[in-house]
Amino acid sequence: MAIIAEKILENPENILKHLSNNEVFYVYLGGSIMEGFGNDTSDIDVYVICEKIPQQFESNKDYIGESFLSTGENLVRNLVFDGVRYDFEYWTKEDFYNLIDRLNNLVFKTEDYISRFTDSEIDLLHRLKFGKALVNKENFNKLQQSILFKNLGLYQAIIASEKFTSYVEDIQGAMLSSDFGSAFFMVRRLLELAVTSYLAVHGETNPNSKWMYRKIVCYQERNRDKELLDKYLHFQTYPFNESTIKLFVKETMRFSQTLNVKTQNVLRNHQLS
Repeated sequence: MAIIAEKILENPENILKHLSNNEVFYVYLGGSIMEGFGNDTSDIDVYVICEKIPQQFESNKDYIGESFLSTGENLVRNLVFDGVRYDFEYWTKEDFYNLIDRLNNLVFKTEDYISRFTDSEIDLLHRLKFGKALVNKENFNKLQQSILFKNLGLYQAIIASEKFTSYVEDIQGAMLSSDFGSAFFMVRRLLELAVTSYLAVHGETNPNSKWMYRKIVCYQERNRDKELLDKYLHFQTYPFNESTIKLFVKETMRFSQTLNVKTQNVLRNHQLS
């Protein structure tokens, strides 16, 4: 955990002073720093769960670059204070609890369409897993323990798997038409889907692809699997060479399909249990 995050947890008033006076239920730190992926230069992600999303904020001459982004679901407020960038993300209590209920009540023992989460919702749920409360700590910890975060991984694996077959078909079509350049890039995307889905069923649910390396390392440390990172790096750094591209596509597809089969076996066990 970055030093700045540790200082905030020790002195939460340094964050709370930036909030409006509307009724707040939870305020917690999340993001890459709390997950262990960030560093001392990373943004500080603060989640604010309140009765209503505030419409006005007090101006402060010490804020630099303050900006607001509303997605319709939430409000993101960015600012720099004392050289540190803060991202405040506001959600209503109602939407927050409804989102948790939807995750906890996901049903995988069905062939019916599984309702979708938005990107913002996926991000919130993942970061909630690593959240550290600044206020109302006891209730927040109880809530956190009640959330079925495993469902998040299963959901992400299903969504990624749905795209897998389509990519396989596209790659096969590109190879048959001798469009080797397209096949080269498509198969690397196929590999990313396969690895993302495989990691998700093993608890690595960070939705941001920039953390792929860190996700693989975390998975390997927990499962004593030394092969995945080596394989992933081998295929992702393979040079574009027309004389070997057919072999590259074939080997990458084989490895990706092996991972996909393992993922589907995990999903099938949950769908049947």
